[in-house]
Amino acid sequence: MADISGLRNVAFVGPHHAGKTTLVEALLAHCGAVGRRGSISEGTTVTDYEPEDIAHAQSTTVGFAHCTAGSIDLTIVDCPGFIDFFEETRTVLAGVDAAVVVCEADPARIVQTRALIDECTSLRLPHLFVIGKMDRPGADFAGTLAALQEAYGRHVVAEQWPIGTAESFSGFIDLALMKAYTFEDDGEREGEPPAALRAQVERARTALLEAMADFDDTLMEELLEGKEPPLEEVERDLCSECSHDQIVPVIVAAGVSGAGVPALVRAIERWFPSPADRPQVDAEERPIEPNAGAQFIGRVVKTIVHPQSGKLSMTRVLTGTVKSDATLVDITKGDERVRSGGLYRLQGKKQEPIPEAGPGAIVAIARLEPVSTGDTLTAGQKVLLPRLAQRAPVFAVAIRPKERIDEAKISQMLARIIDEDPSLSLQRADVTNELLLLGHGEQHVTLAVERLARKYKVEVETAPPAIPYLETITASTEVHSRYKHQTGGHGQFGDVWLRFEPKGRGSGVTFEETIVGGVVPRQFFPAVEKGVREALLHGPSGHPVTDLHVTLFDGQYHDVDSSEQSFKTAAGMGVRDALPKCKPVVLEPIVHVTVTVPSTYTSTVIQQLTGKRGQILGMNPAERAGFDEIEADVPQVEMARYITELRTGTQGLGTFHWRHDRYDPVPGNRVGGKAAV
Repeated sequence: MADISGLRNVAFVGPHHAGKTTLVEALLAHCGAVGRRGSISEGTTVTDYEPEDIAHAQSTTVGFAHCTAGSIDLTIVDCPGFIDFFEETRTVLAGVDAAVVVCEADPARIVQTRALIDECTSLRLPHLFVIGKMDRPGADFAGTLAALQEAYGRHVVAEQWPIGTAESFSGFIDLALMKAYTFEDDGEREGEPPAALRAQVERARTALLEAMADFDDTLMEELLEGKEPPLEEVERDLCSECSHDQIVPVIVAAGVSGAGVPALVRAIERWFPSPADRPQVDAEERPIEPNAGAQFIGRVVKTIVHPQSGKLSMTRVLTGTVKSDATLVDITKGDERVRSGGLYRLQGKKQEPIPEAGPGAIVAIARLEPVSTGDTLTAGQKVLLPRLAQRAPVFAVAIRPKERIDEAKISQMLARIIDEDPSLSLQRADVTNELLLLGHGEQHVTLAVERLARKYKVEVETAPPAIPYLETITASTEVHSRYKHQTGGHGQFGDVWLRFEPKGRGSGVTFEETIVGGVVPRQFFPAVEKGVREALLHGPSGHPVTDLHVTLFDGQYHDVDSSEQSFKTAAGMGVRDALPKCKPVVLEPIVHVTVTVPSTYTSTVIQQLTGKRGQILGMNPAERAGFDEIEADVPQVEMARYITELRTGTQGLGTFHWRHDRYDPVPGNRVGGKAAV
């Protein structure tokens, strides 16, 4: 096996505006990977280089960087924190070996890390918490630590204790080593813990040792006997238990000043596993050992498309070695063969060419045009890696090009946007025929539209999707319709008697003829039906008419002047005459909604749904501990911005999925708040 013990692949994750990118920038500067630290406010950071990142002052997509520190070669994946972009974070977490979870020193914001920690837990991904922004006014380390432990258990444990907070934040105490480190302009100075903090520090160290002792019988015996465990044993246990995701250390930092960054680098080096210690698995849960001598197997964790230079497939090499000119097989695409157009490591937007990459590396392979995020690449062997299922989108807009000339290319350009972010999707609405762009929130879709305009020069107009209202009838009637038109030559003549009857919901439109005696020749029956169905596409209120039965039961024809067109026209006239007499009503689509929220927000969600004319059907505990599932039937017109309202009311923790259930009459025959015409 190749010596890859010095590799570290680490994702930096956390809630939005927690300071991830600033911390990454400080880490790159500390390790000498950048000559000058960038700034988010100036738009000069390495990983937030996209114009949308700069304009919105936050990460909107995954960024990659790398550096060397001591004995390790570190690949950094800077993930967006805003909940709209969480699907992209989920995808890339499958390609790393550990995660640094960055959160503010604010207990109230810990709840926003829940989805991230659930994902790390499901992947058995080793992680640690960095409580950042310790130099900000109001920073509360003790309260934040308590909130973390309340949320995730006693194995989330402080490994560092801060010396001071806010403007007095001057260092930390390493609880494992019982050494104090104070911040200096040129690094850290080691010393003894301040006497004023000794009581707090001893309690925190005891909690650390007790958490570790749950996984080490020897340490447990030493603590029960009142013995002080050797430092070597404490360090060994800390490294082993963190790398196996048994305990989750908590450390401190301040990204703007760079305080705590050297200790973070040491923690990554000592506590996080290398690819050799954490083999990936295939779709059948069989480990894939990272062996440089084996045939190449890789997983595409991110796709980057540049309008000029083409596509980059960010690939985690699981085993074997990939060369810059390799011919690869995309197992996911049915063994399609693709040839690499180059191999690179990314430093933000900078592409650094490399001749080859071995196990554990995360590299960009150029110009693999058919390859998508999540695909399995091999040198030819039949190995399939598990593919992350994308969650259903929860927000949609109708889009159309501003310029008519762009109509032909809008779908093609949107396909490129979706290639970069497969959590977006494009579909054509069934009833309204609108082109819909779907995503995981308003900002998610808005950013996609911005990228479409910037990268591919396609300007689009967006609007809430039209609600697919229908109409139906509630009474029966019969009508006589005659179309007669005389010109200089042959005229046109069609005469029909039609009967209209309501049917049960969901029956659609049915047609039959009961003509006897040949009063309407058989060859004109299809024309009558076509005229009926076309006229029913626009009812009295302008919506398609459904759930009725139409019968052609009588009529007349002319030997010379009758034609298919004349009978089709007569049938359409009959429909338009009959519908107002049938007491038409407008039907609105009702969707079945399942909302998943923490139990503390259940009453808030019920109020939201009832305020949207929702009918609450039930409430049950969710599979996720501490969460409830609320089921309701809600008019679709009320759901356009519901994901935004739900996240606002639940600190971003609520989510939902829905499906079309049925059509019901609009109360008062009102559509979108207005009386139906």
